[in-house]
Amino acid sequence: MSKKQHLPLLIAVLFLVGIFSLGTAAFLMDQQTQPASASADPHIVTETALPEIVTPTATATATITPQPITVTIEDGDHIQTLRTGAQTVAEVLGESGIRLETADTIDPPPATSLEQDMLIRIVRAIPLTVQVDGQIMSIVTVANSPLDVLAEVGIELGDMDTIIPAPETILEAGDNIQVLRVTEEFRFEDEEIPYKTVYQPTDEMDLDSKAVLSNGVPGILRRRFRIVSQEGVQVEEVFEEEWIEQEPVNQVIGYGTRINTGMIDTPEGPREYWRVVHMRATAYTAASSGKAPDHPTYGITASGVPAGTGVVAVDPNVVPFRSEVFVPGYGIGFVGDTGGGVKGRWIDLGFDEDELVTWNGYADVYYLTPIPAEINYLLPEVLP
Repeated sequence: MSKKQHLPLLIAVLFLVGIFSLGTAAFLMDQQTQPASASADPHIVTETALPEIVTPTATATATITPQPITVTIEDGDHIQTLRTGAQTVAEVLGESGIRLETADTIDPPPATSLEQDMLIRIVRAIPLTVQVDGQIMSIVTVANSPLDVLAEVGIELGDMDTIIPAPETILEAGDNIQVLRVTEEFRFEDEEIPYKTVYQPTDEMDLDSKAVLSNGVPGILRRRFRIVSQEGVQVEEVFEEEWIEQEPVNQVIGYGTRINTGMIDTPEGPREYWRVVHMRATAYTAASSGKAPDHPTYGITASGVPAGTGVVAVDPNVVPFRSEVFVPGYGIGFVGDTGGGVKGRWIDLGFDEDELVTWNGYADVYYLTPIPAEINYLLPEVLP
């Protein structure tokens, strides 16, 4: 069948559809206006509700495309500024092909939403070694100073410990941080301080007797040295100070002042004496005095009397000058002379030049009364 043959049939179909549609519409309108049925109350008018007409609304929301923003990424010495449509720090890093290692840090954090002109800073971790207390540790860290690294790994420093390199050093990959443990201790050195001996008179003891009344105790002079050690090896010792840790205690020796007199037989008869001292005894004459016979003072003693038998020379600090003494084997002598070499417990017995008797030994010397007003109670203990 040709297209011209189909046309009359198509028109007939459309005509029938139109008539059917008009009939349906009339039926619907008739139903809406038809009065109530006979069974309904004739006095009640029923209002038939019109069907609700729903106006279609738009349900789809239009998709909003974010506008690109500008951010700057600082990755060590490499800085780049770019425009991006990424929403977060992590997205823009991925977009830029930047990879992070586990120990690297990023500020702000990866999940942070991007903002216009945001600066994203990446700090790269570097490998380091730490040498401390006999151990070597290998670490990867973003800390860039020795002190920060040591704090990160929990190493505590003493007040005197030394760090190599210096604390203010900016670290680079592969650097070694060495902690040198420095300790100090003190060494004490004691030196004895000799005690002094003091003499104390007492009338409860006889003349020329002595006794220790209290013992002496040495003192202590203490010195302190500071010893500095590095890694257990001493590197320095410094003297710091000294002080008297213990004062010495004097030794006290009592000497007697109680005088007891006695009697001694002499060629001139019994004489009273008040002291007996053991001395070195020698002999001299005017000729042995060292002066020439024509010297104006030849043979004249310190007391002014002529030298000779019966005149003795002594140390006036030992035997009272111008007193009398008795020396067994010599006799009574007048203490009338002194000598430059006669010191201490030494008596030089005078003789006439034609009757010199050689003396070179020791003898007891009796101090004859009267007792002088001034007495040397402490005589030299050592014989010349």
